[in-house]
Amino acid sequence: MYIKEVVLEMEKNHEKSLAANKLMIDLIDKYLLGGEISNTLISHLSLYFLTKFHKSMLSFRLLVVSGFYEDASIILRTMLESTITLLYISKSPEEEAERFVDYKSISDHKLLQFMDEYYSGHSIKSEQREQIEQAYDTKKEKFRKKTQWSNKSLFDMAEEVDMTYWYKMMYPFDSSFVHSNINAASGFMIEDMEGLVVAVGPQAFNATSMISKATELARIILYTGAKNFELETDTLEVVCKNVKSLIDKEISFKHMKE
Repeated sequence: MYIKEVVLEMEKNHEKSLAANKLMIDLIDKYLLGGEISNTLISHLSLYFLTKFHKSMLSFRLLVVSGFYEDASIILRTMLESTITLLYISKSPEEEAERFVDYKSISDHKLLQFMDEYYSGHSIKSEQREQIEQAYDTKKEKFRKKTQWSNKSLFDMAEEVDMTYWYKMMYPFDSSFVHSNINAASGFMIEDMEGLVVAVGPQAFNATSMISKATELARIILYTGAKNFELETDTLEVVCKNVKSLIDKEISFKHMKE
């Protein structure tokens, strides 16, 4: 099946959910480009996370419409991570926003060690090396786990911001496509009456559920960002009602067909 055929089928079968998805993308656009925000660290971090989420949502849409289910699932996992992380930072913004930024000193030091070990011929100016070492020495006691800025797993952060259900529903399953474990094999190899069939290239699939998840994550992260920006959320609430209506209609229609 050619990609063009897949795109046409996906667009036809998901007209309403894709329209809902676009409404959320356009709304994030408006918040990102719509004007001044409060000049605080949490506002600036919210801008970063929303920009990152917006880009992920655009790539997610392209992958879904093109019939790349597994790769879209990987991006959806990234969107969940972004949402949980911003929610967690926003819970205690003064402390956690600073911690998030300070972790760069740990990352820079890790990179320096890697370069020294594997690229011994590289040259880093002594002044830059000293700055990295000093920043690391100053901040390292804040980070018990040098592999995680918050000293907590994503699951632990999710628990603290009432996102446990989302984590359990999405993260382990979508991670199977990231790590290529046996759970991911069913999307690529199918055993039917004729034997083993390999799913080569893009395939049309039922994407209503995953598009619905993406739009709901967009609502959560956008509402959080808007509060951190100190902006109104009336427009968000109106758009979200329209989004829910579109997705509900698509789900009802598919149930009727079944």
